[in-house]
Amino acid sequence: MKINSSIINKYTLSLFILLLCLGTDIILHKGMSRVILPKSFTDKISPQKFHKCEQPLIIKGKKWVKAVNTLQRIEQLNADAAGFEMDVYFDTVKNYLEVYHDSSEQGYPKIEEILKVYKERKLSCPIWLDFKNLSAQNEKQSLNYLLLLREEYHLQNKLIVESALPKYLHSFCDSGFYTSYYTPFFNPYLLTEKQLIQVIDTIAFNLKKYPTAALSGYYFQYPFLKKFFPDYPLLTWSENSNLSLLSNIFNHMLLNDDRIKIVLYQ
Repeated sequence: MKINSSIINKYTLSLFILLLCLGTDIILHKGMSRVILPKSFTDKISPQKFHKCEQPLIIKGKKWVKAVNTLQRIEQLNADAAGFEMDVYFDTVKNYLEVYHDSSEQGYPKIEEILKVYKERKLSCPIWLDFKNLSAQNEKQSLNYLLLLREEYHLQNKLIVESALPKYLHSFCDSGFYTSYYTPFFNPYLLTEKQLIQVIDTIAFNLKKYPTAALSGYYFQYPFLKKFFPDYPLLTWSENSNLSLLSNIFNHMLLNDDRIKIVLYQ
């Protein structure tokens, strides 16, 4: 029996369109496609094991809200949100944390304004503080300030303090805060083996001297961190496009990986 050529042409055209959409999806989300495919990175260094900052964190779910940096954002936050992240800077003169991501932003609030709404709405989810300017100059002062906030807003075991400088997180760990080392920016898929080994050595040196509770980094760093620092929970952030098959597959992988503790989404 002969198959109608028009039917064959329709199937061929449909397959072509499907492959074109998939190819476009891969190009638009090439970072995700790299992470989905397994890669060894290097076999010259074994996975690293260190003592951690053993502090608890009350957590209900992995899917958190990124950049809740305004009163409008906290007012619109779903009451059942698993958690949210804020970008904070400590002002030593004013003695409080200001909430913003970019200094060019106008009218950024102090953290207490956001926490007052948090309290008024009877929210109870944990909070990730991306501490942008933690330093030797403000470590003690900002720690004392956070201790007061933790008491006033009932945030015991509900705060993550993250910094790219783990040496200044040690006092926060000793005071009962869950801490995360924001690893240096790098793309493991674009580095040579020698460069990857240098990155491993840098992270390992910091963790050996200044233990933290977790590691945080970009989603494309996660397979690398997972391999070489297997004892550390990982905190990351990702895009979530419902129209992208690749994005859906990738985020399903993130949310079902036991090593991933939190994923931030806009």
